Amino acid sequence: MPLRRCMTIALTIIGIVLILAAVRDIFHTLFNPSKQGDLSEWIARGIWRTTKRTIPRALNYAGPIAFVAVVLYWTLSMVFGFALIYFPRMSQSFAFSAGLEPTQYQTLLGSLDVSIGSLITLSTGIYSKEPWIQMVMGIESIFGFGLLTASVSWILSIYPVLEHRKSLAHQASLMHFAEMQGIRRLREVGESDLHDILLGFASQMTTSRNELIQFPITYYFHENEGKTSLAAILPYLADIAAQNVRGEGAVALAATALGGAIDDYLKFVGRFFLDRPFTNRYEMLGAFAADHLRNAVRSPAVIPRAA
Repeated sequence: MPLRRCMTIALTIIGIVLILAAVRDIFHTLFNPSKQGDLSEWIARGIWRTTKRTIPRALNYAGPIAFVAVVLYWTLSMVFGFALIYFPRMSQSFAFSAGLEPTQYQTLLGSLDVSIGSLITLSTGIYSKEPWIQMVMGIESIFGFGLLTASVSWILSIYPVLEHRKSLAHQASLMHFAEMQGIRRLREVGESDLHDILLGFASQMTTSRNELIQFPITYYFHENEGKTSLAAILPYLADIAAQNVRGEGAVALAATALGGAIDDYLKFVGRFFLDRPFTNRYEMLGAFAADHLRNAVRSPAVIPRAA
């Protein structure tokens, strides 16, 4: 088999692998995000850990940078993948409009130009003479439109998740403030109201866990304000669950639900982001807070045992 033909086959296979890798990653990110091992998760985690280690003050930029880096990876994989399919065929399978010098496009850079033009449906004056390559260029245009749609949908879906998480943390922080200032302690609240408070937090915790499973990249969006940081205030919620789990009637049930929701949240965080098994609630709470560079906020009347 001639060397040129071997190179054509090899470059085509590499190009297809790059395209399929990007498509697979997009699919898992949008539709099966809890699966570990995808490159997008590796990119986001690497940016988070590098930023935390080298520039901790800039940790609030880690999430947005990770988002842009993942979308950039998808785009470059598509562009380079299709460019490697076009590259060995530029001299024989493409026609060039008047004014274009064919020899200048018989390079990888020229193939990238054709690939970018196809991805964004921009006419570059270069056309394929073979129907199957023309079809490949059309498929790349469809992928480009799909990539744009997926990226916009992803970013629009992320910010409501962040809003829900911040609202939960802010409500818990305000209640902690009220207790710390002696305005009102939870033990002074009636059973019916206390039940509603605990069950409300349990409901919000389960929602936050499910949203985190669907959009894992939101873990890497660091809050500027401590009072809106769930990593900081979650130990306080664990404390009030522990304090009321031995209460009476519906209060005990609500406290148990809150404690269970916190444990389920921590189990996912530990497995997916911290690479450690769930062994003890307060150890995981400390690790979660430390990973976000936060000090754990505790109840004024701490009970050091889990619900």
